[in-house]
Amino acid sequence: MDRSELRMTLKTKGIAATKPRVLLLDILGGINAPISVQQLYQNHSDKFALSTLYRVVNDLSTAGILDTFTSPDQNIWIEIKSEGGHHHHLYCESCETVIDIEMDDSLEESISKLREQLSQKYNITIVDHSFELYGKCSGNVHCACNLDD
Repeated sequence: MDRSELRMTLKTKGIAATKPRVLLLDILGGINAPISVQQLYQNHSDKFALSTLYRVVNDLSTAGILDTFTSPDQNIWIEIKSEGGHHHHLYCESCETVIDIEMDDSLEESISKLREQLSQKYNITIVDHSFELYGKCSGNVHCACNLDD
């Protein structure tokens, strides 16, 4: 997306198109993969104060523009919310890499049924869910963590 499209996206979500918000979305659009806030800050510390970066991530997440999840080492990983629905992640603790994974329709349907059952059982409206897997690779250069999608 170009900057005018990014500004329009922010406007349709009801939040101001500030320079840090547009810049973060521009950077994430170029990456097109999950990245930790720490990695993002290390690569772009000349553009953001760390506190500003966390505030912008929170704003965009609250507006439904970003997806976030926290790895076992307490790093926050972010990516632009996918338009084709949600997806899930595999986190490699060895490489500190996140791989987007897609589940087949039958597993997604099972998760949906479970959400519905839990919603009825506990009388709560479930508005979202996430499913992350955590593991360790062998460190081999041919492991899935090192493969380009």
